[in-house]
Amino acid sequence: MTRIDPAPNGDPLETARQALEPGERLVWADRPDPRAFARTKLPSQIRGVLGLALIAVLHWYGLMPPWTGSPQSMLIYGFVVAAALFCVLLITIPSLARVSARSMVYAVTDRRVMSLGFWPFRLSRVFTAAQLDSPRVIANEQGWGSVLFVERKLPWWQRSAGGSYQIEGFYGVADAPQVAEAIERVIGGGQPADD
Repeated sequence: MTRIDPAPNGDPLETARQALEPGERLVWADRPDPRAFARTKLPSQIRGVLGLALIAVLHWYGLMPPWTGSPQSMLIYGFVVAAALFCVLLITIPSLARVSARSMVYAVTDRRVMSLGFWPFRLSRVFTAAQLDSPRVIANEQGWGSVLFVERKLPWWQRSAGGSYQIEGFYGVADAPQVAEAIERVIGGGQPADD
């Protein structure tokens, strides 16, 4: 795959066109609303707050062994410090997601659905028709909302603390029902969805 760079003028259409394969046609492209994208990361933030609360409770009730300077004490407190830092990272994930959304591009072509991210790492997620589920729209009266296009229960060996479902979608997009229709056409091989 060729290197995709954000368009100098910030145009999501121009950025998405760089990811097209020969003969592929771009149907729709836009950026997520940063606030809506950050809200998808709230479960991580809640886990971070609960983790810090647990560490505080353990310390408050004296369940942490006293610091003695021994290797065992250093190991225990090193683990607690690492866990606390991880919890702080989890708490900051929604803020990082808000910044990341400003450089992200969602795109639907006549063959694929793509999510292109450029900050803090380059991350492209591409879904073909065979990988897509029927899209589900969660939108307000004006059409602003989210379109979920992969919702699958993971097999037990792929589950983690992050959940037992694989959920992929476009969050905080304008005209969410029209985007879902475009995704339906990808699933149907470019044909309009039957009503």
